[in-house]
Amino acid sequence: MVERKTPVEVKFSTKKDLPASQLDELFSAIGWRPRGETKWTRALEKSSLVLTAWDEERIVGMGRILEDGVMCMFYDIGVHPDYQRQTIGSQIMEKLIDEVKDKEYASIGLFAWEENPANIPLYEKFGFVKREGGMELVKYMKPE
Repeated sequence: MVERKTPVEVKFSTKKDLPASQLDELFSAIGWRPRGETKWTRALEKSSLVLTAWDEERIVGMGRILEDGVMCMFYDIGVHPDYQRQTIGSQIMEKLIDEVKDKEYASIGLFAWEENPANIPLYEKFGFVKREGGMELVKYMKPE
């Protein structure tokens, strides 16, 4: 069993003008490839919602949403390893779901990184169902 760390109080922000260096640092710590300033700027501008978790001046978690009016995807959901198991990931998921649950999307999806055994149970806890190539939040979807 993983020992739960003492919770840290984080603040959440929805601003899109974020330091790419901090996002790349977060992603590298998680084990994902950094993207660099140009790609981050483009991705954040196109996102419907960008949610970051901050410990003082440091980004320690994030998630973002892309919407087109019919379909919706959650992207880049991650928490720095030093801050995991402190409910930050759950808080991010709750806030993202609150943003889209009443919009009657035909599909609400995300891609689950198979190399992280903790993410699929986390997503399932919030109602996502495994599908080939990803997961969907079926309970809030309205196909027609």
